[in-house]
Amino acid sequence: MKSLACYVFIVTLALITVFQAGKWRNNDVFVWDVAGYYQYLSSYFIYDDIGDGSYTAGVRGQYRADLDSKYGLAPAPNGQTVMKYPLGMSLFYSPAFFTAHSIATLRGTPADGYASVYQKLLVLVCLAYAMLGLWLLRTVLRRFFEDTTVALTLLAIGLATNFFNYATYESPMAHGTLFLLNAGLLLLTVKWLAAFRQRHALLLGLTLGLMGLVRPTELWMVLVPALWGLTSWAAARERGQQLWQHRGQVLLAALVAVAVLALQPWFWHSVGGAWFIDSYPTEKFDLRHPHFLNGFFSFRKGWLVYTPIMAVALVSIFWLRQQVRAALPVFIVLLPLALYVTWSWWDWAYGGSFSQRPLISFYPLLALPLASFFDRSRRSNWLLYSAAFLLLVCIVLNLTQTWQYYRGILNCCDTTWQMYRERFFWLEWPQPK
Repeated sequence: MKSLACYVFIVTLALITVFQAGKWRNNDVFVWDVAGYYQYLSSYFIYDDIGDGSYTAGVRGQYRADLDSKYGLAPAPNGQTVMKYPLGMSLFYSPAFFTAHSIATLRGTPADGYASVYQKLLVLVCLAYAMLGLWLLRTVLRRFFEDTTVALTLLAIGLATNFFNYATYESPMAHGTLFLLNAGLLLLTVKWLAAFRQRHALLLGLTLGLMGLVRPTELWMVLVPALWGLTSWAAARERGQQLWQHRGQVLLAALVAVAVLALQPWFWHSVGGAWFIDSYPTEKFDLRHPHFLNGFFSFRKGWLVYTPIMAVALVSIFWLRQQVRAALPVFIVLLPLALYVTWSWWDWAYGGSFSQRPLISFYPLLALPLASFFDRSRRSNWLLYSAAFLLLVCIVLNLTQTWQYYRGILNCCDTTWQMYRERFFWLEWPQPK
């Protein structure tokens, strides 16, 4: 099948990219946010300095003396320190951590939590999460679209967006994992609302809980199952009756989600002495001044500048009325809300990053209008060839700029129009004359 061949091609290219980069060879994995996510594991299971973190910081400093080894720690009310970042990603890191720790112990190599084997396995496990998410997305798309359409859509999401960067070069960041969770949420939503089976309700609650534990704002994704299919008042009344009829499953999903989310306040209270700790005291949302124009079009981090294929997805949303009408209420309510909140963050560019990384969570949803676009393009050869050419251009642009970002040619933080224009065709830094 074409979609399976495209999926295998994306996975193969991703593996080649990861091993070509080999970031574990330069101790370039446990840095910045990733180091903060990961410290739950090393601090608790190896160094027993939860609440202090100074010993773990000392070990981190041995591998990257050029970085602040205490980055990611925040003061707690009782005088202890807690991790700045939520603990969700540490759960997803744990298979890599425990496997690497066992390997290091058996080999007699440093079992310090930060050696090369830990870095390598973390990159590969997180790559696997992203690729599993792409597989789940394929499963969703095949419910609504023909295989050729699914194949083109997988190529668009997998190779023409910044998903590829966060599945490969920066796979341990949260975005590939959140892509997996959102693809799973979409699939579970479709399955649960079709048959109301208890296991799907349980998995929905677990997925939503994990999403919120990785990034609290992801809880707005509860609107996906809540709004899916509410295309008329009659549909809304019928949904209300269905939910009441299956209220036990709704309660089960809610209890599972709350139980998972409760891990964070439990950690704060047990270590920091308070049920809630503001670990971002100087970083806030400014809801009065959202950065829509910059978020969409800035050469610094504009979403549609660096990921232009998403312009196609946005203009194709209302074509879903024919193929996936059930998704329309989700897009109408959730997408404007998410863009507004995302670009109201004090740092709308989100630090050192490529394109708009927080929006990768929405790519499983946005794959639906993209698929609708490709499906309509198949009505004539001229439209199909035009769509295929557009996709090819977007793939080449994305992979080129992903490489430029990896090499530092595209500045991670402050690219300007002048820099973008001057370096557009660069693949390596020019040699000094």
